[in-house]
Amino acid sequence: MARSRSVCFSAFLWVAIGAFCSLCFIRQPLGVQRQHVRGGARRAEPERSSYESSPDWTKSIVGGLTDVVHSFGNGAVAGERSREFDAISPEQLLEGIRADFEERQYLWSGEIDTELYGESCSFTDPTISFQGLSKFESNMRNLKPIVDALVPKETRRCILRDIQLEESGEVVAKWTMLGKVSLPWSPRINVGGKTRYTPGEDGRIESYFEKWDIPAGEALGQLLKPTSSEEVEHWPNQLLGASPPEPKHVAKTSVSAVLFPGFGNDAIDYSEPLGQDESVGLQACLSRRGVQASVVPVQRSDWLKVFAGLLLDADSRAGNGTARAAYGWYLDLAKAKVEETVLSGGEPVILIGHSAGGWLARALLDREGKDWALKHVQGLVSLGTPHRPPPKGKMDMTFGCLRNLNKAHPGAYYSDDLFYVSVAGDAVTGQKMEGNIPIVELIQSPSPESTAWNSYVALGGVGNATGDGLVPVDWAHLQGAEQLTLDGCLHSINVAGTTRPTNRSYLCEYFVDAWMEKVLGGIQERVPEVPEAAVR
Repeated sequence: MARSRSVCFSAFLWVAIGAFCSLCFIRQPLGVQRQHVRGGARRAEPERSSYESSPDWTKSIVGGLTDVVHSFGNGAVAGERSREFDAISPEQLLEGIRADFEERQYLWSGEIDTELYGESCSFTDPTISFQGLSKFESNMRNLKPIVDALVPKETRRCILRDIQLEESGEVVAKWTMLGKVSLPWSPRINVGGKTRYTPGEDGRIESYFEKWDIPAGEALGQLLKPTSSEEVEHWPNQLLGASPPEPKHVAKTSVSAVLFPGFGNDAIDYSEPLGQDESVGLQACLSRRGVQASVVPVQRSDWLKVFAGLLLDADSRAGNGTARAAYGWYLDLAKAKVEETVLSGGEPVILIGHSAGGWLARALLDREGKDWALKHVQGLVSLGTPHRPPPKGKMDMTFGCLRNLNKAHPGAYYSDDLFYVSVAGDAVTGQKMEGNIPIVELIQSPSPESTAWNSYVALGGVGNATGDGLVPVDWAHLQGAEQLTLDGCLHSINVAGTTRPTNRSYLCEYFVDAWMEKVLGGIQERVPEVPEAAVR
């Protein structure tokens, strides 16, 4: 069958700064006319098409900008087309459309089998509607350089979710388009939809009718949402829509947990880290393992309250502060979230503290007392938490809070009743930067090793220690807890000292299984054994 490069039907492109250009349809400047199905296989047209129901502003943006693109290209109309077949059978149509999706990735590439389409085929999606197969060929010649430049082949994927041949002869396909647009703010496209192909008397498509799973305005909004320009894959082909691997360790029954964010973190860092897809966030990683985790609702701006608390508290200013004074607001939020989760699920929860969130979880147990802890908590897991204060002579960034916590509530304080797991990372050995290095370079391009040196010195007094890039191994382990050290595990969602995302932290799919094994083991140990006599 003959193939032609035509305009793709369902992707978006941005033209210039923040401008939107549809990969779906390119209309002629003279306007839009609705087309009706002719020929053998007919269907009742919906009362209101997806194009008609889309806001006028989205259609104006797409129409105006695509007209601009069209004006710069060659609008020549193709000559008479030769046909290989007089007619197309329903089975040929089904398999041809399948090949357009799976082999030619046509929603992105624009490469379709023109043998399947009638010359006067009408095309409709939520943003534009027009008629004529020849317009596809003309418009693709104009758009192809833009498409390939903004969404290169290696950063895009079209997934055929389902395809059916109906009794009427129509073919219905469900699909998802994924892509990363090469613009400064690195937007990602993730649009799903359904396309109905209606054949005419000769079996060729006379009506192409497309609907999206999200409103056109929301699809446009995806292109305004910034994401990391240095994305990483958390599992093979993840960025192209591949499903995560099967977890090695899954809870036998549903388990509830509350995540305690680290200092400077926001709750969103545990659901959509650095703007990445929700599937890579810690909440999703835990959910795949049967652990339903909510997050203490901390916003990044909330951390300013710590400094306010330190300034207003005389003991804190003297280096003898307590978590209740400087971090009382955090503990209040955490207590409310824990109680809400327990009330909803009916069972005690696991506290999972990342970075400073680990010792703040301990501070909550200290403030609320043992009775409260036994009623609401079954275990505590710390991920890269500095459990020890800095040595004498080093500035204590907690202004005495951590030291006083360790005096009042040392180590795994309730270990007779709760399980404790402390997890450390052994990934980076600190290295001091030598030589006369410009301050601008130090600020803009710090190495993980130099960042680790500075952090290790501040926390433990020894710069060439090993740790997760921010916390030395020895400082991350809690006395009396089950201790786990993960080779190659980094501290957070970004490489220390940079804004680059990482797929090798406590919070990532790659390492969650390792520490989840210890967590599930702790849960199992807390389940009382049923005496044999009671079973009889």
